[in-house]
This record gives sequence, C-alpha cells and structure tokens, in this order.
Amino acid sequence: MNVDVDAHIVQQVSKFGFSKMEGKRRVLDTGGTENVYAVMEDVLEKLKILDYETKFLAPRRDFKPLHKCFFSVPTTPSEQFPYFAALAGWLLTVSGIDFVKWSDFDEDPNSISQTVLTECQRLGFNPKFPVSKLRHGSGAAVCAVLNFLCDCTLKKMEFTVKAPVYTMADFIEEAQVDEEAEIGDDIAEEQEVDNVSPYAAYSSTTDHDRTEQESEEKTIQGVVESSVDPAKWALELERVGPMLKLKNSALSSNEWRTHLDQSVKHESLVSDRFKAVRPILINVGTKLQQTVERIAAKESNINKDFEHLGTDFREKQKTLDAIQERYNYLSQSRSELTTELAKKAETVDRVKAKIKERNDKITDTSPLNGISSSLAQLRKEITSMELRIGVVSQTLLQRRAK
Repeated sequence: MNVDVDAHIVQQVSKFGFSKMEGKRRVLDTGGTENVYAVMEDVLEKLKILDYETKFLAPRRDFKPLHKCFFSVPTTPSEQFPYFAALAGWLLTVSGIDFVKWSDFDEDPNSISQTVLTECQRLGFNPKFPVSKLRHGSGAAVCAVLNFLCDCTLKKMEFTVKAPVYTMADFIEEAQVDEEAEIGDDIAEEQEVDNVSPYAAYSSTTDHDRTEQESEEKTIQGVVESSVDPAKWALELERVGPMLKLKNSALSSNEWRTHLDQSVKHESLVSDRFKAVRPILINVGTKLQQTVERIAAKESNINKDFEHLGTDFREKQKTLDAIQERYNYLSQSRSELTTELAKKAETVDRVKAKIKERNDKITDTSPLNGISSSLAQLRKEITSMELRIGVVSQTLLQRRAK
C-alpha cells in the first residue's frame, strides 16, 4: 500500500508546535515529553489509513467514529474501555496475531487489559506503565498501546510513505503586479471593460439566460447608482489610494479565478455524484418510511395486547400509593411514640434514683451505732464519777471523826 503524504500535514504539525518525529511519535520541542493529544491524533490518522470506518465501525452499530481527543481525555470509562478493547482486538486480528478473544462487555477489564498488554509485549512493545493504566480506557498508556498496534498493523500490510510529487498544475502562474501603479488607473481600466462579464469564460448558460442576466445587472446598477460628485470622488481616491495598495506581492492576482474553477468543478462533481446517489437515497427513504410504519403498527398492536396489563398496573400502583401513604403515617406515629417513651423512661429513672437514695438513708445504722457507743461511754464516766464521790465522802467522814 503506497500513500502520498501531503505537505499540508507538515504545516499543520508545525502549527501545533510539533517539530520532531521520533519513532513515528510526535514530541514537543520544549522538553521532549510525549504529548498524549498528538499521539491520539496519530492514532486517528493511522486508523483512517486502515479504513477503520468501513472495516471496524460498519459491522458495529454501538460505536461512533472517533475524534481527536476520545482516548486522550477521560470522560466516561464505561464507553471508552469497551471501545478500546474492541479496537485493540480488531487491530490484533488484522495484524494476524493468534490470541484468546473476549466477548464485548462480558470479560473482566483487568483480564482484557492484561491480555492486550501481553500480546503487545510479544510484538516487542516495552511498556513503562502498569497494566492498571489501561483499565480506565483513556490516557497516555491507552494511546501508546493503540499507536503501537496501528504501527504493527501498517507494517503487516507493508504500508510505506512516499515523498509528495508536485505537478505543473500545482504551480499557478501569477500575474505581474505593478506596485507603482495607482489604484485609480485600475478602476479606469475596469470601467472600460465593464460591459464584458468576467464570468463569460466560465459560464455555460444560453443566450436567453445571458440576456436576462445582463438586464438584471443593468437594473441592479441603476438601483445602486451613486450621486457623489466625481471631483470629490477623485480627491478622496488620491487620499486613500496609497493606503489601499497591496503590501504582499506574494498574493496571486488571479486567485478568484482558481476559486471559480474549483467551484464549477465541485458543482459538476456533486451533480454527477448526486444522480447516482439519488435513487439510493430515495430507496433508503422509502425503506425507512416503511420501517417506521411497521414500527408504529407494531406499537399499536402491543398497546392493544397489553392494555389490560396497563390497567392492572395502574390499579396496583394506586394501591401501592395508598399503602405507602399509610406506612408513612404509621412511621410518623411510631417516631412520635418512641420520643414520648424516651421521655417517660427518663422520668422513671429520676424517680427510681430518688427512691434509692431515701432507702439508703432509712437502712443506714451508723447513727444508731454512734448513739450506742456514746451511751456506753457515758455509763463508764458515771461509774467513775460515783467511785470518786464515795472516796471523797469516806475521807470527809474520817476527818470529822478525829
């Protein structure tokens, strides 16, 4: 497979700031770090070369065409990882690699990621990231794996890039532009050839159409006719004329002719293609209309067949709503009663604490024990006092007897 590379691609690469090409991967000028957006763009271009839209997307209605940031920016892993798994499996199959295939959306993402990375390592890929980086379905690791698989597929298909070949038709001869000439001279020359239509060489209309066109141009010219004084116009032209000169001599003076040629060519090409495509479009439209009618008829039949089920469902839904309302009411009552019970329980606990305190005070014998000990002490003191009184009385009697 031989593909001519347009030089415009190189201009686009330089416009985005990518000037180095290392191992078919673009890197930034500042730092040499791999840019995930540039790698994703490379992957997309290589997939277009592999005609993935026809060979991969056509049999699969659940996948949409890729854009330049699909795998480089994490958005929805549930969409990105299945797309990555299916695309990697297709590239491995096209490359002729015999591996254990998996079913879409059925296999474990860790197992799929491990299988893809293992097959890439068998092909010579040297990963600098863990296998868990592939499980998210986006990021630099996913883009690097897809880029490597695309390179292997292109190598398997013997894809080569040839240098661009330029023909003489690509170099449009530019007319000589006199920078010293005044714009007023050009206006005078254009007024001289005003009666000749500039599109005469490119028009394929009949004489009748040309007559109608000239009459329409005259009508338009009559409507937009200016009432400015020619002397003032010439004076204003001398003032602004030097400022209206073309500063860039590289601009082609007959660029509009090229655009007109391209427009006529594209119009004829579209007309020719539309003649062949129109019956197909009409056939597709007819089939779509028939399909819509069948779907509408089937829908009406389904509605009739399941009308009684719908009635039962609505009745049960009403019953469920009533039960749910009753449940909500009972739940609210239960919460209120629970709150009241908690308050009563707190009151009972406080009463029990008071009763316990009083019982402890009633059954306490420590005051009685104190009184008993005090009485015993008083008896001992009374006995001692009586003994002393007896001794003193005896002493007094003896003294009186003497």
